[in-house]
Amino acid sequence: MHSMELAHVMSEKIYSKTFAPGEDIIRIGDAGRNAYFIENGSVEVTLPGKDGIEVLAKMGKGEIFGEMSIIDDAPRSATVTAKENTEVIVIELSRYMQSLESSNPMMHLILRLVLSRFRQASPQTKDGITPSVTENNSMNEIRSLALEKIRFEREMHDGLKAKEFEIHYQPIIGLEEGKIAGFEALMRWHKGNKFISPGHFIPLAEETGLIVELGRVALKTGLQDHIQFTNILEENSAFMSVNLSGIQISDLQEIERLAAVIEESDLIPAQIKLEVTETLMLEDFLHAKETLQKFKNLGVSIALDDFGTGFSSLSYLHQLPLDTLKIDQAFVNDMNKTKKSMRVVESIASLALSLNMNIVAEGIENKEQYRILKDLGCQFGQGFYMSRPLPKEEIEKLLLTRPTW
Repeated sequence: MHSMELAHVMSEKIYSKTFAPGEDIIRIGDAGRNAYFIENGSVEVTLPGKDGIEVLAKMGKGEIFGEMSIIDDAPRSATVTAKENTEVIVIELSRYMQSLESSNPMMHLILRLVLSRFRQASPQTKDGITPSVTENNSMNEIRSLALEKIRFEREMHDGLKAKEFEIHYQPIIGLEEGKIAGFEALMRWHKGNKFISPGHFIPLAEETGLIVELGRVALKTGLQDHIQFTNILEENSAFMSVNLSGIQISDLQEIERLAAVIEESDLIPAQIKLEVTETLMLEDFLHAKETLQKFKNLGVSIALDDFGTGFSSLSYLHQLPLDTLKIDQAFVNDMNKTKKSMRVVESIASLALSLNMNIVAEGIENKEQYRILKDLGCQFGQGFYMSRPLPKEEIEKLLLTRPTW
């Protein structure tokens, strides 16, 4: 299975299930395919004994059972029964098979040896549960972190269904004229009465494959909203910039879906800019080159985001169909504080100009930074000095004022 397809499958393999009092969640002898977190309620772990049913353990909220199935395919060695209405979060084995199969062979061997010896040495241990085992603080902390992550992933699934994710737009300014030249579409999660930081949910979305659906939403919504923006501006030169992750374009089918979104939009292709990161180039340069060229053939432009923060290499830079280099905000923020950051910005600007590429400087926070970047030949900039990312309605209000900087 292709990495993208696997990531998409993984993103679907988390769900909750409720069991009534007396209902078996797993039975002795069953095939072991899932592990379970107890979200609410309690269970008993039992074995048939000489005098009836023997209770091995009682477990409650926040505890895990069935976890041995994640690294071992032996049949269930105990029965787990709900003692009250019990909600469990189901973690399917397939979520972790790629990690196990691709892990260091020695580590994989050690895991299985430890498991085998643990079972041989503890006849009372059933499915990883024994009443004599007391967990230390580190194990409890790991369990807590894992459960929090699983809950958060489920909340993301629910948020997608409830349309809690929305797109905000940060204006990109033409530094020479001081007018809006384009926008960057940025995903935001509005959960209840608060916003969840992108720094919190984007990494998990990447890890679980949810970034594919989020990215598709961002592209569709961004292109649709840009039609309204250009109508207000009464000209077609403004562009909409949308981020693409490496996971999104690692799969050929998803590339075709994204291409269809672009072709079916009512925008001129030249109004569309796709942003990628250097990580994509490092993972599979030839695939990245071929994919970017496919998008380039549609007439869109390509930007390399956060340039200078990764493993930038001239050996690939001139081989790719890139139109724009984006200078990371870390360098912009420090360029009038440290000589090193200033030299980095000057070098990137010089490099881009020599390659006939334009430049977008991120994170402009004051007039002095704006002036320096303009003098260095940077054509575009974005940052809080000009505008924070704003929802569609506020962008439309801003455009009506015909702002200049």
